[in-house]
Amino acid sequence: MKKSLILILLKAIVALSFCELNIAKADVYIDLSQTAEISITQDSEHYTLKIEEPYSAPSPKRVALSSHSAEHINALPFNAEVIIASNESAIEPALIHAVISAESNHNPYAQSKKGAYGLMQLMPETSRRFNVKNKNDPKQNVVAGAKYLRELLNIFNGDLNLTLAAYNAGPAAVKKYGGKIPPYKETLDYVPKVLKYYHQYY
Repeated sequence: MKKSLILILLKAIVALSFCELNIAKADVYIDLSQTAEISITQDSEHYTLKIEEPYSAPSPKRVALSSHSAEHINALPFNAEVIIASNESAIEPALIHAVISAESNHNPYAQSKKGAYGLMQLMPETSRRFNVKNKNDPKQNVVAGAKYLRELLNIFNGDLNLTLAAYNAGPAAVKKYGGKIPPYKETLDYVPKVLKYYHQYY
């Protein structure tokens, strides 16, 4: 039995037990660290339920890593704007932060020689398509960039490598090379750079 199903089974067992045993109020003790048993105690009455497989909690090391990652990403600049953009585009905050890190190093005033600007280095045409009124507004820039990422993910069927390549070189370039990362040095460097940040923040 998969561990993810065991938690659901636990809830069902406890709920069912309360109904069948007609227990109005009870103290429920669940300890599966050593055995696969659920103990239910009410006053002097004691009941023991068993499941097929004991549940193993995640190791403290894994929990610590998850907590550290969450604290780390929350401490990144413009995280509030990233969360808003994530909610509007259904793009993970870690991915948005990764693109921002690679594009502008979290500098809202960054501008490229080609005319891209802001945290997510939007080209003027992209800004117009996603209704950016103030190019110096970090929120508008991040929301538009995240929506553009969502559009590219949909175009390339969720392929993150191609999506990032298209964000850098344009979707036409990816299609030109048969749905592969274009052989441009900038793009070949860009995709793994973003992915490195993404895995770091994720």
